[in-house]
Amino acid sequence: MPKYQPKNGELNPYIPRYILETPRYQQDIINKSPEQEDAQDQTTTAHDPLAHQRKTGEIIDNSIAQSGTGIKDEFKGTIRVEENESYDSKRDRWYGYSTEEWLTHLKNWNDKKQSRKHASAQDNDDSDDTDYELELIELELDKKDMKKNIKKDPMEKMLRDRQDIPAYIYNITSNPNNKIRIEYDPKSRLAKDSAKGFLNKRNQFVKKLTGDGDELMKLQKMAQELDNEHEKDRKLAKLKQEFYGEENPKTVPQTDLSLSLEASPTLMMLKSKQLQNEKLAKSIQSKQEVMEKYNASTESDEKESKKNGDTLKINCF
Repeated sequence: MPKYQPKNGELNPYIPRYILETPRYQQDIINKSPEQEDAQDQTTTAHDPLAHQRKTGEIIDNSIAQSGTGIKDEFKGTIRVEENESYDSKRDRWYGYSTEEWLTHLKNWNDKKQSRKHASAQDNDDSDDTDYELELIELELDKKDMKKNIKKDPMEKMLRDRQDIPAYIYNITSNPNNKIRIEYDPKSRLAKDSAKGFLNKRNQFVKKLTGDGDELMKLQKMAQELDNEHEKDRKLAKLKQEFYGEENPKTVPQTDLSLSLEASPTLMMLKSKQLQNEKLAKSIQSKQEVMEKYNASTESDEKESKKNGDTLKINCF
């Protein structure tokens, strides 16, 4: 099939319009030179997308190194100034540095050291006892004069004072018959008197309590004994209930909190006084029975029994 050849002035109907017709701005772009484009970019801000972010319309190129605002390149003081450098000065690491600042620092350090030494010397001078100083004032003597004439004995610190008596000597000489048993522990260098304490299972010396501590221990011991008796009664009552069943109704006593020293200390103190009074009354009664049995009562015994009875009444009330 032969090719189609259009005649002069005839358009190809198959070519689109946007290809055939040139745009209106094409001629302006083609006719502009590159110099005109650069001039337009520098003068106008139409092609600057960051124009609204700038304080002024001027575009600053930050790729070029610039000195900061308010900085003056002036070197004074201890900073090195390089002037008239020679072969030797270039190889001297301390060339151009001033030593005035370092000398002032050194002077301050020396002054502080001297003040500390002076303060420590004063503290050492004031270490004597006040009694010794008062004696020197009474004798109208000075410390400096005394120090010149005194020579310290090297054995002075090793010798013991005459009044420094060991504790074990007091324990030995306190009894004329020397029946006190002394236990000396060479490891701890302690003399342990059996009259003042005892050694427990861990071989530790425990002092015997006196005063309020001893009374508290007695109260605890008494409370423990009463509690043990109460527990025995409870166990017996429980066994009776298990064996006899319905014949013996539920008569198992409950735990008594009043028998605990921690729960009711005041009640335990009153009970201890009550037990002491009962014990004293029993001893008086037994003594009277013995005296009546053998008819050996005298006026002095009657007075003593009367006195014990009065004390018993006082303790009860």
